[in-house]
Amino acid sequence: MPSENISQFTGLILVSGQDRPGIMADLMTTLSEFSVKIIDVQQICIRGRLILAVLISLDQAHAEAIAIDLDDLQKKSGLDIAIDFAEYMALRKESDSLIVIIVGQEIKPLKLALIASEIAKMDGNIKQIKRSEYNSLESIELQLSIPNKLLKVVQQNLKEVALLNDIDLSVELGGSARQRKRIVLLDMDSTLIEQEVIDLLAEHAGQGGFVAEITKQAMNGEINFKEALEKRVGALKDLDVSIFNEVRKEIKLAKGAVEMISKLHACGHLVGVVSGGFLDVIEPILQDLKIDFYRANKLEVIDGKLTGKLEGDIIDSGAKLLALKELALLGKIDLAHTVAVGDGANDIDMIESAGLGIAFNGKSKLNEIADTTISQPDLSTVLLFMGIQF
Repeated sequence: MPSENISQFTGLILVSGQDRPGIMADLMTTLSEFSVKIIDVQQICIRGRLILAVLISLDQAHAEAIAIDLDDLQKKSGLDIAIDFAEYMALRKESDSLIVIIVGQEIKPLKLALIASEIAKMDGNIKQIKRSEYNSLESIELQLSIPNKLLKVVQQNLKEVALLNDIDLSVELGGSARQRKRIVLLDMDSTLIEQEVIDLLAEHAGQGGFVAEITKQAMNGEINFKEALEKRVGALKDLDVSIFNEVRKEIKLAKGAVEMISKLHACGHLVGVVSGGFLDVIEPILQDLKIDFYRANKLEVIDGKLTGKLEGDIIDSGAKLLALKELALLGKIDLAHTVAVGDGANDIDMIESAGLGIAFNGKSKLNEIADTTISQPDLSTVLLFMGIQF
């Protein structure tokens, strides 16, 4: 259906000057003497300097009187006030609204220029820009309107620029879509925690080098995950179950993990963990974090010793995708409103299928298919990409 145009006479008021209390009150009091409607209003304050823009619709016959009153306000207040009257053609239905978020320890002008240029190539228009910061990270949010472009197309185009120039960014639908209840499904090893649990177990079995090499090959997608897992578990044969408690004490949560999970829960979102690691070690940690849903492999134990085998089905790439769908069903949430976070080839299926798939310090194969990459060591960066403020 073609968009319907609505013509109206408008005044664009621009106010700038040293910020102080009462500027908005004075401006609105002046305008209240006339029959005007506020169409839009935006304000920013940088280094103590205010810039305020107000778009009004009005009776054209009142334009001169409004201009005179605003000139009087300018003289009294010491502010710079300008108004431009024009016929304005507004679209009843605008192009799709998208949000691009760029995160980094320092976002330099060149990176913004590269992203803005790619947006322009897609006939996109940047409607609003907002900056925020958290800890050592800064975030710049761009609100776009891009005609006739699918979300995945925009994600792919901007991701190509991002990967070539070491830029961490995400692209999501704007508007009410961002406010909906969502689920976040996390990989465990090298994502929620800093280490690989099987590598820690292998060190205690004297098989650290052997297992670490297989882990690296599996994470890079060089060998089949199932085969690699069976070889590594076999190397743990005859370890005593007391090792679970010892290894659990060695585990370090990723920076920002606790803050991220707490904030997600506070916002009403569900948090799940799916791991190719071992429930025997990680379950108490997940319970302490109040994780809503989790799946992981289980080591077979007989007479207090590891047998070198697994119990039940293996949690591989396909099982991780199934876990994403199960958690979405549990939360009654469409897959389009899911977020999946991981670092290795075993996470590809769930990250490719999620509404927002994030590679957290990911391997190259995962970075190529993920919607978003995070190269920062802080897991709470996920919140910035979801538009959640601290």
